[in-house]
Amino acid sequence: MAGEPSMPELLISVTVLPAGDGVCSVMHLAGEADMGSSELRDALTTQLAARPRLLLVDMSALTFIDSAATQMIIAAHRVARHEGETLALVHPSAPVARVLSLVGVDQLINVYDSVDEAITAAR
Repeated sequence: MAGEPSMPELLISVTVLPAGDGVCSVMHLAGEADMGSSELRDALTTQLAARPRLLLVDMSALTFIDSAATQMIIAAHRVARHEGETLALVHPSAPVARVLSLVGVDQLINVYDSVDEAITAAR
């Protein structure tokens, strides 16, 4: 409706870092990830196709996540695990961390406070 604020779009950027014997891709998410965030699924698919040893999803600037976006991340985690790679989450914002905890994602996928901590743990 007119006059209603629009939902912030999801912004995604990727940084590739050396990580021990392989490559670490860090996907930075900002804004809101929801069922309309097909770009999240596409970005996860693209990053997994590049076969990084470690794919980190930095959620520090993510303000909202719904169950559909959560399922996209869980599906990507399963693909990574099947391929012998690791997908982990980094520093989810408080509202996002709450959702991840409520649905048990933090019990399925490792969550780290920083990129450095995740890279160190993966060695």
